Amino acid sequence: MIKLPAYIQFTQPGLMTSVQDLGRFGQAQYGIPYSGAMDRYAVAQVNFILRNPKDAAVLEMSGTGPEMVFESETRIVFAGAETEVLLNQKPVKYGEVIEIQPEDHVVVKRIKKGQWAYMGIQGGFESESVAGSKSWYPGITSRDRIIKGDSLCYLSEPDRYYPPVETKAKIRSDWFRVSTLKVYPGPEWDQLPDLLHNRILHKAFRISDMVNRMAYQLEEVIAHELEPILTSPVYPGTIQLTPAGKLIILMRDAQVTGGYPRILQVENTSLNVLSQKKPKEKINFKLLT
Repeated sequence: MIKLPAYIQFTQPGLMTSVQDLGRFGQAQYGIPYSGAMDRYAVAQVNFILRNPKDAAVLEMSGTGPEMVFESETRIVFAGAETEVLLNQKPVKYGEVIEIQPEDHVVVKRIKKGQWAYMGIQGGFESESVAGSKSWYPGITSRDRIIKGDSLCYLSEPDRYYPPVETKAKIRSDWFRVSTLKVYPGPEWDQLPDLLHNRILHKAFRISDMVNRMAYQLEEVIAHELEPILTSPVYPGTIQLTPAGKLIILMRDAQVTGGYPRILQVENTSLNVLSQKKPKEKINFKLLT
């Protein structure tokens, strides 16, 4: 079957729209972050529904979404944060397979629940691959986010017959509403006294306004006497404790080394949940051993 390149034209870019996949691995020794989608569970959902490879590149959005015009037929699905989406000015359901025809106009108006929304497309996006990943990252890839007037390539199969979808995808948008994050002890956890262990594990923390793809910072302060550590490896999900007592949870675009004590490590599924939390929402920690 011949696949022809087709393009999405962005008449409006949205606030934080980029291409992401499951991340860039094996490059940390060169200082290159892991990157990838903030919510990998949502990426798995859209790619599974579209029968794409699990690491197919998707469109990631936050805040207000983009306005797009499609050049050729394809299929798309939205998952992750619950969004208000219009196809040719008509609303579409969350998690529904959307049949796209040439010149179709899709608008992602706003995110209603959650923080990061994802649009999967049949076959994935044909973006540049750097070090085994199509995830956009400033300084690593030529683009870091969609701007007005951009275009994005996908492969269309005009003569292919897509059988109608007989069952509706049942994607739930409330799975990330839980407030408890599962965590493992970090390398410097045992350097804290038991009093601080109990305080951290029995306290509700509020997410601050300082949230982005690099890190989420919490509002509450944990006073301590830990010394800074030598620069050591950190990962997405590492919870650092700053000298001022702030907790910083590293996210997908975080640096690969750090000098703050690493007191906890967020479990992978809980990291997806955390990514969908908005500022002022509360979380707490459950220690796994």
